[in-house]
Amino acid sequence: METIKTILDTLFQRRKLDSRLKGFRVFDIWEEAVGTRIARHSQPKGFKDHILWVTVDNSIWMHQLTFLEAQLKEKINQMMGSPLVEKIRFQIGEIHSSSPEASAKASFPEWQEVELDEAMKEEIEKEVSVLKDEELKTSLKNLFRKSVQFLNYKAKE
Repeated sequence: METIKTILDTLFQRRKLDSRLKGFRVFDIWEEAVGTRIARHSQPKGFKDHILWVTVDNSIWMHQLTFLEAQLKEKINQMMGSPLVEKIRFQIGEIHSSSPEASAKASFPEWQEVELDEAMKEEIEKEVSVLKDEELKTSLKNLFRKSVQFLNYKAKE
């Protein structure tokens, strides 16, 4: 019997999603990787071609984080378990607050509003149909749905 990890790795590799999705894990670990103080003034915006794009709230923080790039990159890659981030690029922009009001708004990101067509829904259903465990099947369906939504959203940007 195959392990869940083996099944997921195979499915992600077959869909060529494995390295792209692993890179987006940085959004989940950002505050822990950089610390609360830095996270209050910065947040990851995108990840493509091993480059992490980070928005900072002003030029002073942009300058400071540029000096800390090597340390940040090392810590992020260490926490992700592989050297996915090769460069970090900083840009000045609006930082979304982590206040309860902002968190509630951010809990439903724009990319989750992307609708899947019926063919994709059927394909996802087909992929998980071999699984017997209903909880696992539901979790994988949600994971695949969110992955496709996110990738479709990024493709339209």
